[in-house]
Amino acid sequence: MTQEEPAKDEKVVFFTSRLQLDKIENFRFDNRIGSRAEAIRNLIDIAIETIREKKKSSQPYEFDTLMAAEQQKKYESKARLPKKKK
Repeated sequence: MTQEEPAKDEKVVFFTSRLQLDKIENFRFDNRIGSRAEAIRNLIDIAIETIREKKKSSQPYEFDTLMAAEQQKKYESKARLPKKKK
């Protein structure tokens, strides 16, 4: 483990659509990444860096970024689990 590669000691569980999962898998195989989890970590790092660079250059968010934020709101509302019946 290097300075650039911190320990992977936090677990995050989330739901996603089949379409988004297919995109993640395509990214994984196109970039020869060994696991789905590593591909997701790479995509998160890419997204964070892209947003950071956009903020530095004071460029407004592109339409795709705004649409992704709207989609995330939809996922958050669907992700709530139903109450258990007694």
